[in-house]
Amino acid sequence: MDYGIRTRAQLLAAGVPAGTIDDRCRRGVYTRVLPRTYSLGPPTAMTRCVAVTEWLPGAHLSHRTAAWLWGMVPEPSVLEATVPKAASRRTPTWLRLYRRDLPESAFDRESDLPTVTAAQALLDCVAVLPGGEADRLVDSHIGRSVSRSALVEVCGSGRHGAPAMRRQLVGAAVKWASEPERLFARAMARRNLHLLPNHPVGPYFGDFVDERTRTIVEIDGWEFHTDRLVFRNDRRRQNWLQRRGWLVLRYAAYDVLNHLESCVDEVEAVVRPRRARSRQAHTSRRIRRDSDGGRCL
Repeated sequence: MDYGIRTRAQLLAAGVPAGTIDDRCRRGVYTRVLPRTYSLGPPTAMTRCVAVTEWLPGAHLSHRTAAWLWGMVPEPSVLEATVPKAASRRTPTWLRLYRRDLPESAFDRESDLPTVTAAQALLDCVAVLPGGEADRLVDSHIGRSVSRSALVEVCGSGRHGAPAMRRQLVGAAVKWASEPERLFARAMARRNLHLLPNHPVGPYFGDFVDERTRTIVEIDGWEFHTDRLVFRNDRRRQNWLQRRGWLVLRYAAYDVLNHLESCVDEVEAVVRPRRARSRQAHTSRRIRRDSDGGRCL
C-alpha cells in the first residue's frame, strides 16, 4: 500500500528521467514530501506516513501517529516516528522523530505500515501527553484497544514512560459509563480509595460499590430529574437497597464535574470509618471464634 508515494530511485528505476521528475515537481504533478520522496497526488496524513517509512527505512510510526492508526486518537497535525539512535535527519515541521532503540517486541509485524504495537503506542502517548489527556486516553482504551496484560508486559521491560504507565494502571478508571463517573473514579484512585465500578448488587447495578461496608455511590445525570419512569424506578431500587442494609450516597453529575474533590471528601469520610469498623468487627468475631474453640478443647 504505497498511497502514491515514490522515491526518486523508484521513479528513475521505472524509467522516469531526472529532468522529468524535476519538471513535474515544478508543475505540481508531483509533490516533494520529503527529500527525494514524492507524492503522485495531493499529500494526506496517510501519504506522509508512507513517505516517512520510505524516506527512513528503519522508521516505525509511533506515539500519537501510531495511536491514530490504531484508532485511539484523532488524526494528528504532527506525525511522529521512532528511528534508531544512530539515525540523524533534519525534518519538516509536520514530522517529529524520536531517536531510540526499541526491542523487536515493540513493533507490530502485521500492519501494512511499520508501526509500534498498540501497547507501545499507548505507553508513548502517556509519556508525552498532559496529565488529563493521558488519563482520558488510558481510561478509554485500556481493556478495549489494549489489554491490561499487554501494558503490564510493556511496563516490565523498563522502557521510557513505564513508571508513568504503571501509575496509570493503578489509577485507571475502568467500566465508566459517563465522564463524571470517570473523573470520580480517578479522584478516588488518587486517594487509594477503590470501589467497584458498575458492580451488581442483587438485581441492580451500583455506579460505585464497596461490598465490605455495604456502601454504594451513585452519580445521577439530568435524566433522573426529567424522566418520570426513571425517577420512580430509581426510588424502588433505593428502597430495595436500604431494606437490605446498604447505604446509598448520591451526587448530581453537575456537582461531580464542578466540585469533584468535595464529593470525594464526603465519600472518603463515610467509607474509611465504615471499613475500620468492619475490620474491627471481623477481628472481634475471629477472636471469639478462636476462644470458643479453645474452650471446647
